[in-house]
Amino acid sequence: MRRGGFAFAIACALASIVLLACGETRRSLGEECIRDDDCLSGVCASRSCVSAPSLVTGASNPPPDERPRIPSADAKPDVSGDAGADG
Repeated sequence: MRRGGFAFAIACALASIVLLACGETRRSLGEECIRDDDCLSGVCASRSCVSAPSLVTGASNPPPDERPRIPSADAKPDVSGDAGADG
């Protein structure tokens, strides 16, 4: 009976080692790294894990006016510069 208990203890120890080996090996922010794959954020800069850069889309420039330039039905057409007096 003692032999069965010892074998069970060995099996449990091996199972826990296998579970620990399958854990996350990537590092958090501020820890040392060599490649981008070493960091949870996916960015390694100057051998240190840093946060991913923010995505900026035209923060310094205002967005273009995307409203359609279709005159309303009440508006009178501007014909001041369309044609000359003789044509």
